[in-house]
Amino acid sequence: MMKLYLIIWLMLWGSEVFAQRKLVVASLESKAPQRDIKVRVDNGDEIVTPWNGEIEVPDSFKRITLSHPKFQHRYVLANELHGDTIYLIPALHAIDEVVVYGQDRRKSMMAGIMMPVTPKEVPLPQVVPAGPNVLAMLAWLFEKTVAPKIEAKQRRKKALKVVRQKEQEYEAKWDALKMPTTPDK
Repeated sequence: MMKLYLIIWLMLWGSEVFAQRKLVVASLESKAPQRDIKVRVDNGDEIVTPWNGEIEVPDSFKRITLSHPKFQHRYVLANELHGDTIYLIPALHAIDEVVVYGQDRRKSMMAGIMMPVTPKEVPLPQVVPAGPNVLAMLAWLFEKTVAPKIEAKQRRKKALKVVRQKEQEYEAKWDALKMPTTPDK
C-alpha cells in the first residue's frame, strides 16, 4: 500500500516538474506560424521553432525572448501571455534609423553656467479671501428673483406702447371717415 502512495506521489510531482506549455509563434500580418525563430526562456534554454512554429516552454517561466532578422525583437512576460499564440511584428514596418536634430545640451548648459546670474522677479502670491463670496451670492440672488420681474415689466411696457400706437392709427382713420366730404368746386 505504501508503494502505491509513493508511486502516485512521484507521478504527481513529476507532472508538476515537467509541466510544459505549448505555444505557437506566428506573424502578426499573415497569422501564419513562423519557423526558425530563436526563443530564449529566462532559465537560459534556447529553442528554434520548427516548420509549424510550435514550441514547448516550462509552465513556470517569467520571460520569453523572441528574435529573428525578419521580425522585431520581442519579449513576453508570463502574465502578458493569455492565449497560446505569440505574434511577431514584421521588420518591414519598423523604422531602421532615427535622426534627432537639436542642440547639444552640454554646450547650452556650459554657456548657462558662464552667464552672470540676474535675479528674477518673484511673482506675488494671489491672496484668496477666506469665506463665502458675498457679492457673488447677492448677484445670483438678484438674477434669480428681481431680474425676471424687471424684464417682464419692460416687455409689458413695449407691448403697451405698440398697442397705443395702433389705437392712435385706428382713431386717425376713424376720424378721417367721420369727416364729411365736401365736393370740389
